[in-house]
Amino acid sequence: MKHIITFLALLAISTSCSKEEVEPEDDNELITTVKLEFKPVTNSSLPTKSFFWKDTQGDGVMDSVDPIELDKNTTYEMKVSLLDETKKPAFDISEEVEEEGDVHLFVFKSNPLSLLSVQIKDLDKKGMPIGLRSEVKSQFAAGTGKFNVILKHQPPVNGKAVKTGKEEGGSTDVDVTFPVTIK
Repeated sequence: MKHIITFLALLAISTSCSKEEVEPEDDNELITTVKLEFKPVTNSSLPTKSFFWKDTQGDGVMDSVDPIELDKNTTYEMKVSLLDETKKPAFDISEEVEEEGDVHLFVFKSNPLSLLSVQIKDLDKKGMPIGLRSEVKSQFAAGTGKFNVILKHQPPVNGKAVKTGKEEGGSTDVDVTFPVTIK
């Protein structure tokens, strides 16, 4: 009888330790500011231009977006910066995205397609695109449209890589659209 009580006590202790609840973690970043910086390459006498999208509360409701204005037939170096400004001081998400480049991918969409062409320049350790630094070429003629910036979070699932260099797979950290004017 003594052995049964000891066994039951040990069983109760071991099962109570192993039944801790595991809460899922949200791996998506909170991004309140997206900054696009365009530095002219083909005409270096032009100034570098910065444009911002802001959701200062981090509640998914856009507070402001700057219209992008670029010169026609110009190549730019584009740098993307991301901030979480709900923290004081503001937290630079760009550094985290760069460090975790193997699970992050920027997707850029221009509408109309001819408005801007984008070639991603930075790569993760597997040679896949990240998108914090890109080359952007504006179209030959003046025009207007939209520029969509999406950051995908694509961590492995069940040990299998999800990031393929394409938009499919993973979850979306940020999805913002800027109005664009080419002059």
